Amino acid sequence: MWKSDVWKSELKKNLACPVEEKRELAPLSTLGVGGRSELFVEPTEMRDVSVLFQIRNKERFPLYILGGGTNVVFADGELKGVVLSTRRFRGWRWDVEDTVAILEAEAGCALPSVVSHTRKEGFTGAEFAQGIPGTVGGAVAGNSGAGTKSMGDLLEEVTAIEEDGSVRKWKRGEFDYSYRHCSLFSSFSPGHFLASCKMKFRKVPFTEVEQNLEVFRRARASQPRGVKSAGCAFKNPRGDSAGRLLDISGCKGLRVGGAVVSELHANFVFNRDNATATDIFRLIESCRDIVFQKTGVRLEPEIKLLGFES
Repeated sequence: MWKSDVWKSELKKNLACPVEEKRELAPLSTLGVGGRSELFVEPTEMRDVSVLFQIRNKERFPLYILGGGTNVVFADGELKGVVLSTRRFRGWRWDVEDTVAILEAEAGCALPSVVSHTRKEGFTGAEFAQGIPGTVGGAVAGNSGAGTKSMGDLLEEVTAIEEDGSVRKWKRGEFDYSYRHCSLFSSFSPGHFLASCKMKFRKVPFTEVEQNLEVFRRARASQPRGVKSAGCAFKNPRGDSAGRLLDISGCKGLRVGGAVVSELHANFVFNRDNATATDIFRLIESCRDIVFQKTGVRLEPEIKLLGFES
């Protein structure tokens, strides 16, 4: 067990950014649920992140990295440890050489702005992210994607703060990525912090970019909009669709408290009537159990469930 009095005082003494106690987390999540963080920091300098990791390496307190809050559920009550928000890290640089462009973006950059900029400049590669909210850091950590395309396809280099607080550049091929997974990053027990990444894009005719964007717009047209949600609740199992399995198992419209499964798309869970984080969690667990009983498939959550014991 960590020594709360030691690591808290160390953070407050050594970080330049404010160290806030009992920060309400619900407003930082698109689902709008959750309790409070024991400590909350929103650094503007990478030095603070490095120092935080150095102290954590010694004291071993829980740490959660928060990007745009688009696919997380914070537990009710107090979330022990530190929530580190990346929202202040929004710098980026765009370099073009002939038909190739490299975009270096910090963790807190909005992913939709990457799609918008590359479209405007006539470069292909980011079209699959059309309609995906959140930050670049969160998208890389979860290897966000659509169809056969994902963030991992774009990455040329990742600059990370390591567990001991040092800075390392990871080149393409030095880390692995797969469906909704990047080997460097985890929201549950982060051993690295994504400081920035370099993504590679290719110049093409503007019409090609528009055609690609339209493909992904159509693919997302069936997804619910305008409600408190965290995107897809479950990852697709190999060779199948989580939405299909949830649908045939009768999960559409299921409700726990204020949390409900969409009638339009069974892989979306809403906060419809002032749901609690516990409502969301229990509904996800219920859907998972029903699908397993009906199909024998154990679905894996795509939503990050932070602070829940199980």
